[in-house]
Amino acid sequence: MNRYRCIAFDAVGTLITPVPSPGDIYHQKARHFGSQLDAVEIARRFKQAFRNSELADAAANAEVRLVTSEARERERWRQIVAEVIDDISESAACFDQLFAHFARPDSWRCFDDVPELLVELESRGYMLAIASNFDRRLHDVCNGFPALRKIGIRVISSEVGYRKPGGKFFEELVSQAGCDPAEVLMVGDDLLNDFEGARRAGLGAVLINRRRQQQAAEGSPDEIGNLSELLVRLTR
Repeated sequence: MNRYRCIAFDAVGTLITPVPSPGDIYHQKARHFGSQLDAVEIARRFKQAFRNSELADAAANAEVRLVTSEARERERWRQIVAEVIDDISESAACFDQLFAHFARPDSWRCFDDVPELLVELESRGYMLAIASNFDRRLHDVCNGFPALRKIGIRVISSEVGYRKPGGKFFEELVSQAGCDPAEVLMVGDDLLNDFEGARRAGLGAVLINRRRQQQAAEGSPDEIGNLSELLVRLTR
């Protein structure tokens, strides 16, 4: 682990998480526009719609699946909202409000272990980066958190034109870091996008599984339960 010069973090699920949950927010907005769907049903639909979006990507050929843009990401979320909330007449207005909601920093929480970790990594001389399958709203979100605001390298799929786990996404990350691929460590919570994608591109990778209850010693050497465990790995 001592070979790394740059440590890149996925955003959602690794550094930040939405609060309240997407299901709760979708329910609030749905009720405002006259939906009769209850909170449990909307939460179920959201999980299914998000999964359907991922499956649709997986079913497409690699070039189509990995190419993206601001317009394509916005359309992805428009389709998800339409699939979740299908009993209202003002669907466009509802979508606009939901899309704007998740651009606000106060719609997110930075995980408790993030600020201290980032300060420590900087003190050890590591270059830091954010590498996310998101869109340009992520800039506003990051700028709302002091711990994330100063991370200057932000590789966002809609801006670079490619999604993880594509090799071109990681090529852009390596280029912005100014390092060799083997000198960049990717830390994220998605096995395919963050871990396997980075490994295929020649980067190091660590999977964070915040739901894991066991201590690091009991898990995979490539898996951590929280970001504090990353410091232990980097000193080995």
